[in-house]
Amino acid sequence: MKTKRTRWRAAALAAMIGSAFGARAFAAEDAASTQAGEIIRGTAPSVQASPGHTLDDARKALKTYEAAFAAYVKTPLLSPPRGFVLLHNENVLAAGQKAGRPIKAGGAMILLAYNASLPRRADGRYAAEGEGPVLGGLGINDAACGNKPDPGLGSDETSDFYYAPKAIGTAGGWPQFQVDHWTKAAFLSKRTAPRWLPVSVERVLKVRLAQARAQRKDSSALDSARPQNAYQNWLDGKAKRLQSYQETHDMLAKTNKAQADQMLAQMLKGDEATERMFQQMAAKGGGLNAQIDKGQADAAKSVRDLESQLNALSPEGRAAQAYVYMGTDNAFPVGAVVPPSTPNAVGLVYPNPDFFDRALPPWEAQSICVSLGAGPRTQESHLYPTILKIWESLDWDGLARLLK
Repeated sequence: MKTKRTRWRAAALAAMIGSAFGARAFAAEDAASTQAGEIIRGTAPSVQASPGHTLDDARKALKTYEAAFAAYVKTPLLSPPRGFVLLHNENVLAAGQKAGRPIKAGGAMILLAYNASLPRRADGRYAAEGEGPVLGGLGINDAACGNKPDPGLGSDETSDFYYAPKAIGTAGGWPQFQVDHWTKAAFLSKRTAPRWLPVSVERVLKVRLAQARAQRKDSSALDSARPQNAYQNWLDGKAKRLQSYQETHDMLAKTNKAQADQMLAQMLKGDEATERMFQQMAAKGGGLNAQIDKGQADAAKSVRDLESQLNALSPEGRAAQAYVYMGTDNAFPVGAVVPPSTPNAVGLVYPNPDFFDRALPPWEAQSICVSLGAGPRTQESHLYPTILKIWESLDWDGLARLLK
């Protein structure tokens, strides 16, 4: 039996061991969090030319972007990083850019923390964990910075449609916008022309009308799915099927008539069973017919309503900026074009094609977009406070010196 003194000594020894282990673990975590990090590329840069821009133009745009990236990482928190790796990728999107327009180039960045619980590398340094939090992105010559198109808004031959961006303040003296619930972006540019232009009511209604007409055409094609029509189609093809059955029978009968007769009987029996099924469906097809009727009626009504809405507009009304309903109280369908005074109405815009100076070389930076992503994965990371500090300590003036 252990004495009280023996038990006390065992407990004390266990406490000492636990304390030492805890101290070592804390020391390891501290060492990992202060280990000098790296700034590395995840993949080779993607550089694409276009009919309006040569590959050399695109490569020069990449160099301009790299100069912006160098200014971005000049902040003390990234010179060098401490406790994490800054992983970045970049691409040059000359493809699709028209001649005379500046070339877009951009990159995304994430942080990979050094983890004391992971096995050390061969050189003794702590290894970086994967799936790091998003730091954000950096780009040049993206007029849509701080906004993004919504497929539900539509687009036409001129451009995609965007919600009018909402300014939320400034960053380094430059306007800052809310991109979505998790992302904000700062836009730097010396250009003085308006960056966004209003999308007219006429443009939006014409796009919606084209969509509605296409839907009406699709709904008309559903007539072939009506049970009575499916049954009639089956009957119309009966003679051809029976001929095919007989030809198959006659070919097989040349080598085995008994087997051919048996196969023909089975095919005829199956054909009769299928015909009875179509008969029953046609007799009980009221529910499906009603669904098809409703779909066709709704599609036709949508076309009529949009045509009436468009035809009722004056020339001034057609040219006015479009506003769409974004409320949740069912006062209007979400996305419906409504008067600008409507509560929960949001204006639509598109990028001004003449915002950038076409006299400048296409690889120069006429704008810089700096974004910060802070989704759930980012906010839950212990590196999130570091990400916010990086954003707050960026050399905005250094970035602005690259602008032409």
